[in-house]
Amino acid sequence: MPIELRTQRDGSLRDTWYGRYEINGKRFYLNLGVKWAGTPPESRSLRDTGDSLFERSRATALAKLDSIVEEARSKRNSAQLIERLYEMKTGEKLDSVPLANVASEWAKIPRNRPAKAQYAEECQATLRRFIRWVQEKHPKVVEIGQVTRTLAREYLEAESARGVTPRTWNGTMKLLRSTFRHLLPPGCLNPFADVPARSMDTVFRKPFSPDELKAVLEAGKHDDFIRPILVVGSCTAMRRGDCCLLKWSDVDLDRRFITVKTAKTGQTVSIPIFPLLYDELQPRSETDGRSGRNKGYVFPEQAKMYLENPDGITLRVRKVFAVAGFKDAEEAGEAENGKGEECKSDRTEVKLLGNGATSSGQRGKRGQDATVVHRGEIHAERKKGEGVRRASVRDFHSFRVTWVTLALTAGVPLELVQKVTGHKTTDIVLKHYFQPGREDFRRALQSAMPKLLTNGQKSPKDEMREIVEKMTARTWKKDKARLLGFLAKV
Repeated sequence: MPIELRTQRDGSLRDTWYGRYEINGKRFYLNLGVKWAGTPPESRSLRDTGDSLFERSRATALAKLDSIVEEARSKRNSAQLIERLYEMKTGEKLDSVPLANVASEWAKIPRNRPAKAQYAEECQATLRRFIRWVQEKHPKVVEIGQVTRTLAREYLEAESARGVTPRTWNGTMKLLRSTFRHLLPPGCLNPFADVPARSMDTVFRKPFSPDELKAVLEAGKHDDFIRPILVVGSCTAMRRGDCCLLKWSDVDLDRRFITVKTAKTGQTVSIPIFPLLYDELQPRSETDGRSGRNKGYVFPEQAKMYLENPDGITLRVRKVFAVAGFKDAEEAGEAENGKGEECKSDRTEVKLLGNGATSSGQRGKRGQDATVVHRGEIHAERKKGEGVRRASVRDFHSFRVTWVTLALTAGVPLELVQKVTGHKTTDIVLKHYFQPGREDFRRALQSAMPKLLTNGQKSPKDEMREIVEKMTARTWKKDKARLLGFLAKV
């Protein structure tokens, strides 16, 4: 009989009817959700008859099972019809992808350009994590066509409970949505469709002020490995990978321009070579030209490390930041308590003073070594609370933010900034990269705004110009002091 009653461990009957059916050789068992009522047969065999109330509940359970079986067969027939139509139209057999093969099948999806190795590995790792979760929580699901919306939302909720950031959560959801859209058989509903993205707690990277940037470059000037990368990043606004993988074919020292196709967006950007960068590249060009190596990477050792271990570049950059005074509070506390002996013993470490920097070999006026200033932290807590990884606010990408902020604050047209950064829209530049300090922002706006809005207050530039124009032989000492005062504020 297709319906049955089941017993508890203590031998008592469970409250509801259970049903079983078979479609195309596959058996299904389920709780029908219909409670039995009345008095069952004394034998508890459904071949016998219970009272009238019990028999009515039996009939209700049978009707419910018939409805379920009819619906299941209808879906199966529809799926078979779609498969037959697809085969007739294309001449290809339509197969559902096994869940275990989703990661490998993702790599076969046609793309405009091949996925980079690191990105492909990250995507496949995310897909493999999803597969392991489904196999553990829902072992009966063996094909992607069996993944339901309920299962998809359950997994995304598990990701939230795991403590991933909204950015990572959105990336996982979009990857699964795209993967299922490409791999599901025609006619199947994408279980990740219409899942709304989560609002992200965006923590922007902080730009360096001119004094801070000077301190960072000073801190790394004795490190021949990482110094060139710091100079390229600060002078070009290029990303870490583009700086490390810069090729001589992209560098025109005669016209002082770098023209490179960015790895992330594929945009071709043109960047003027500033004197600081020119002084770094020119000696290398002459050396590599004599050795016949000027056809490859400008920085071959750095390129090798980036390709094999990009985090190694990040670690070297953070060491320079720490010397320049940028470290998290707990690291700064350890250094003050004498736990940072390794840094103290390094004679190339930079000792930062109020407005400038000196090497550790130099001494102050009283003959004592200056102390390292804690300029700021490199991480910030997110608003989402505990269990969420802290956001990086000071890293190599800060050079890019710094370049854009300084350029726009100085009045460089946004269109020219976009030619350097490679961004297609101004929104991205203004939202993510233009992060001026409040005082710099106030000064720049005050200089640009009409006097009506500034209540007649002159900008520092206008006041300096007025001093120079009115300077005489009798007032030059006083005017010189005033000009030096303005320059100290700028």
